[in-house]
Formats: sequence, C-alpha cells, structure tokens
Amino acid sequence: MDKHLIPTTVDDVEYIAPRLREADKQECIAATGKEPLEILKMSLLLGDITLTMTAEDGTRVGLLGVTKSPIPDAGVIWLCATDDIYQYQMTFLRRSKKVLQKLLQQYIVLHNEVDARNELHIKWLKWMGFTFIKKHENWGFEKRTFYEFVRI
Repeated sequence: MDKHLIPTTVDDVEYIAPRLREADKQECIAATGKEPLEILKMSLLLGDITLTMTAEDGTRVGLLGVTKSPIPDAGVIWLCATDDIYQYQMTFLRRSKKVLQKLLQQYIVLHNEVDARNELHIKWLKWMGFTFIKKHENWGFEKRTFYEFVRI
C-alpha cells in the first residue's frame, strides 16, 4: 500500500498507546470506557486491516485500521495518532487520500463515529470527503456527543 504504512505489531500498539494525542485518548475512553492500550490490542486482534503509520525516519506516529461492519461490504474505519504526527502533517495529508482510495477498493462503505470534542479529526474527516449523517447526543460509555460519518 505505502512504504510508510506497515502491518501493525503488538510492539507498535504498546509504543503508540501511551503516546496518543490527548483528544484520541479521550475519545477511546468516552466511547468504550477502556484505556487505549486495551482497545488498540483488541483492534489488532479483530481488525481486517491494521496499519502503523511511520515517518521518513521510521518514527511510529499512529495507527489506522478497518474492522468488519454488520453492514454488508462495509468497514468501520478508525485512526489514532501521537503528537509526533504534527511534525509530519503535510506528508500525512498527502498520503491520506491515496490510502482511503485503496481502502475503498476493499469496502463499498466506510463508517464510524467521532467524538464531537475531537475537532482535528472532524476537520480531517471533512477534508477526506466523509459525510456526517447523524449526531448522537448520548453515545458510548460516557454518553457524550458523537457524530456518525460515512464514505461511500
């Protein structure tokens, strides 16, 4: 797919989980009530696709993946990153749309929910062409506002 997207290992999860952006950590906890390390290990185990994003120098800056959806031919897409991603944001943005096109070759629909407080992810999702289809006022473990999004 891309030389800076490599199959995720348990070591990658253990490296990235404690370094997550605060907004990503808060979103994990708000959605599930669980710490990011536990969620990311589960995603690695259950995911159809789980990839580690690396910078030019090999620094691991984030994880992304897709898990099976109950909707036929659809996947639940997710992404989380460390603060290091800010140093490589232009590279990340340039690669994002190419990666999305590859994922859309495998899934007709990609969808998920995003914490309304995670403004950076919302901005990125809009830039990537996702459509926000529903506002959930009391969603997840913490009953916070989340937005449901989709890309077909």
